[in-house]
Amino acid sequence: MKRVLTVVVLIGSMALNLGIRPSYAGEIDILLQKLVDKGVLTPGEAQQIGTETKEQVKSEIAAGKYSSLPAWVQNTKLKGDFRLRFQNLHEKNTNDISKNTTIGRIRMRLGLENKVNDKIKVGIGIATGSGDPRSTNITLGGSQAKKTIILDYAYGKYDPLSWLSFTGGKMLLNDVLWEPTDLIWDTDITPEGAAIGINKTLSPKTSVFLTAAPLVIVDDTSTTSGAMAYLVQPGINYAINDNLSLKGAVTYEYFETKDTAASSYSKGQNTKNGTSYEYNYSNLNPALEFSIREPFKALGLNIENLKFFGEYVNNLQVSDKNNGFSTGFQFGNAKIEKWGDWQFRYIYAMLEKDAVLDILPDSDRYSGKTGIRSHEGILTFGLGKNTNLGIDVYRSWNIVGTSAKAPETLLQVDWNMKF
Repeated sequence: MKRVLTVVVLIGSMALNLGIRPSYAGEIDILLQKLVDKGVLTPGEAQQIGTETKEQVKSEIAAGKYSSLPAWVQNTKLKGDFRLRFQNLHEKNTNDISKNTTIGRIRMRLGLENKVNDKIKVGIGIATGSGDPRSTNITLGGSQAKKTIILDYAYGKYDPLSWLSFTGGKMLLNDVLWEPTDLIWDTDITPEGAAIGINKTLSPKTSVFLTAAPLVIVDDTSTTSGAMAYLVQPGINYAINDNLSLKGAVTYEYFETKDTAASSYSKGQNTKNGTSYEYNYSNLNPALEFSIREPFKALGLNIENLKFFGEYVNNLQVSDKNNGFSTGFQFGNAKIEKWGDWQFRYIYAMLEKDAVLDILPDSDRYSGKTGIRSHEGILTFGLGKNTNLGIDVYRSWNIVGTSAKAPETLLQVDWNMKF
């Protein structure tokens, strides 16, 4: 045992002095093998020492206490993803004339998070895109032209207490809002403004959360007046037992849009007065998600997770065409982590013309318009660690007006890679 401890100290000292490059990890393995060859260690002891040494280095880096690396490097996390997409859109116009559009798209996102100190962190992300708040896709083509990179998000987050946070800048949507579907907010949107978040555990089964956020919608310039949005969302997580859980929230959102110029990203379905919005948007939005772990275990079916979810929205500023809802389910693996993992998700959504501001909803559901109804089915299959195949199909209709429904079918096949 004394011999083993001596070697552990020796190898640990080498690791601390050499750093974490893969070549050095290989050198440690070579040294251990030589000690085995000379009879100083058994193969089992060498394997144990190698594993313990590498785990020690990893834990010290995670804690920011690794002496051979600058603290700012240890406190920085880098992540990203790349998506290759095939897309086909089949449309029918008011004269029942069909049109097919087939394109290839890519999306790349790269994010950096740095822990400034024990209570403050900074997040910065870049992505492909054109500036559309609801998309970071780039369409392939254009005579092989170079593609643009944009600032996706940049924020600071202060956690003075374990249950209290303050975030400001161009933020991640999860720091501002919980939503079981993208009925109102496209998941690519990175809101701009500030947010106060509370997440408090009340008991082993119950926790509550609250977010309040003032957001900038239109900046104040010499030619336009600024427009703000205000959001508050209280919610609760409740574990009924080990297999059943509920999550719910009620969101109130107020958008100062009346008489402001319509955004260039508006899809034109909201009621306008000339080129300006006719109404403000004051949305009441309850949402609920019910989760079941191993729902069909008694039947011998290995389904890891089943969820039912739904949302409703009402624009209190308008008396007509002011409602919307989504409902659906998801089953399969809770996460796609390896080959063979799979998940299926279905959503039915309906948004009347003035239910929500039309720069917000899912950009793939009838091009992000309001005044629609839609079915969506998503199948995701794991191809290996950090990679999966996704097939997403929308079947949508226009519900504005009394004549044509102008249906469209959108097929998206995605190869997703994360790092």
